[in-house]
Amino acid sequence: MAEMLQKDEIVVRDIIDTARTLFKKTGFKKTTMGDIARSLGKAKSSLYYYYPSKEDIFEAVLHAEMDELLDQIHESIGQAATSKEKLINYCRCRLHKLSQLCNLSDALKSEIADLHCVMTDLKSRFDTTHVALVKGILEEGVRNGEFKKLNNDNIELVAYLMVSSFRGLAMPLMLTGAQCPRMDLQIDSIVDIMVEGIGR
Repeated sequence: MAEMLQKDEIVVRDIIDTARTLFKKTGFKKTTMGDIARSLGKAKSSLYYYYPSKEDIFEAVLHAEMDELLDQIHESIGQAATSKEKLINYCRCRLHKLSQLCNLSDALKSEIADLHCVMTDLKSRFDTTHVALVKGILEEGVRNGEFKKLNNDNIELVAYLMVSSFRGLAMPLMLTGAQCPRMDLQIDSIVDIMVEGIGR
C-alpha cells in the first residue's frame, strides 16, 4: 500500500512538472490534456485518474508554485539572525519568485487573469498563509525585545499591512516585467521604516 502511494506521488509530481513546463511555454488555452499526456509518454485517459480536468492540473501547478515559495522563504528566514533580517529575507524571496513568474509566456500571463475562480481561492490562501508567517516573525521580535510591545490584534494588523506593502513593492514587476533600480535597497529601507517608524 505504501509503495502504491509513493508511486502515485511520483506520477502526480511528474504531471505537475510537465504541465508547468507546457503552460509556461504555450499558455493554458493552447495546452491540452493530450499534450501533457504525450509529453509524459502516457495515455490521456491515465491523466483523468489523477485530475478530472486541465483546470485541476493548472490549480495543482499553482499550488506547487506556492509551496515552493514557502519552502524558499522558510529556508531564507532560517538563516537570518534577527527578526528584522527575517522580514527583509521574506520580502526578497517574494520578489525573486515574482521576477521568475514574469518570465512566463505572454499568453499565460493574460490567461491567468481570466481564471477568476482558481486565482481568487489561491490568493486568499496565499494571503492567509503569508500573514500568519509574518505575524510569527513579529511575535518573535516582540518576545526577544527587538520590536516594541504590541497586543495580538495589533500584531495581526501590522502583519496584514506588511504583506499588503510587500505586494505593492511587486507592482513594478507586474506592470513592466522589470525590477526597479536597486530594489534590494528599497526593500531594506521600507522594512527599516516599518520596524523603526519615521521618527528621528
